[in-house]
Amino acid sequence: MAQYKPEELQVLLLSDYEQLRLFNEETVEKKAAKAGIHDLNNLTGSEWTLHGKSVQIFNGGITEKRKKHGAAFPLSLAKHFIEIYSKEGDTVLDPFAGVGTTLDAANILKRHSLGIELNPDFINLFNKGIDVKDGIQNFDYQRNIFQCSALEIERLLSGNSVDFILTSPPYANLLNKIRDNFADKDYKNNPYKNQSRKLAKPYSVSEEDMGNLSYEDYLSEMKKLFDSLHRIAKQGAYNVWVVRDYRDLDNSLPYINLHGDLTKVATESGWILWDLIIWDQSNQRKLVRLGGNKSRRYYFNIGHSFIVVFRKNMSGEKFK
Repeated sequence: MAQYKPEELQVLLLSDYEQLRLFNEETVEKKAAKAGIHDLNNLTGSEWTLHGKSVQIFNGGITEKRKKHGAAFPLSLAKHFIEIYSKEGDTVLDPFAGVGTTLDAANILKRHSLGIELNPDFINLFNKGIDVKDGIQNFDYQRNIFQCSALEIERLLSGNSVDFILTSPPYANLLNKIRDNFADKDYKNNPYKNQSRKLAKPYSVSEEDMGNLSYEDYLSEMKKLFDSLHRIAKQGAYNVWVVRDYRDLDNSLPYINLHGDLTKVATESGWILWDLIIWDQSNQRKLVRLGGNKSRRYYFNIGHSFIVVFRKNMSGEKFK
């Protein structure tokens, strides 16, 4: 009688169908590994490397609904980070959904997507569907937006249910203070002469809108949100925030370290600061002279945003 190792004997006892199933699963796993499909994402080895640059430029067409929003990030940015931090079939969340750029990108990439937004005008634009300039909508994947405050998120989602979070938050009451033409003079050689200096208007008058809060109250509410997001995110999930620092000269504050302050409250909620990426927007913003001829103060044009990457520990990990 032939002698078999225990694992070989186990295979002999399996039905022909079961052996075929196991063989096919093993083949699929080997093919997936060879193609570069990882536990985290579906990127190939080359894509994994090229996506890893810490300074990025995101271009692409601006659809009509993103123009009406006034501060929506490009679809290419959303696709970039969704491809890195999720896989097909995962659930992507944007707690400040706006007109739904994150949700549109997730749907095009075959992820389920959920968003929260207070402004009904933005929701109406989102409900018109994905613009044909962006791609084809996948109706097999969930793409829903809820009209409520981001702080109500735990009423909508259960714990450990979200694979990836991508958002760009409101900036306290900044938009209530910006003057339409805040620059003294445009730089005459600027190649982007057709770019307006008029910034986005306040998104709503709602008391629930974090864009209407003082900076201190804003950070306090953001702490509550980061708490909620940490509870609904799965272990190992990433949480990416697109944030631009700004100035508040009316209150004698030359520089508001928004990305740093949000990082502080996020880490207090248990999120791990994982990465910091620079979004170089200098080719998309007009250079202006910030100050008069006799000014003794010099300000740089803020031509970049920070993309702050947080991560939730998995069980047994000790990242701090």
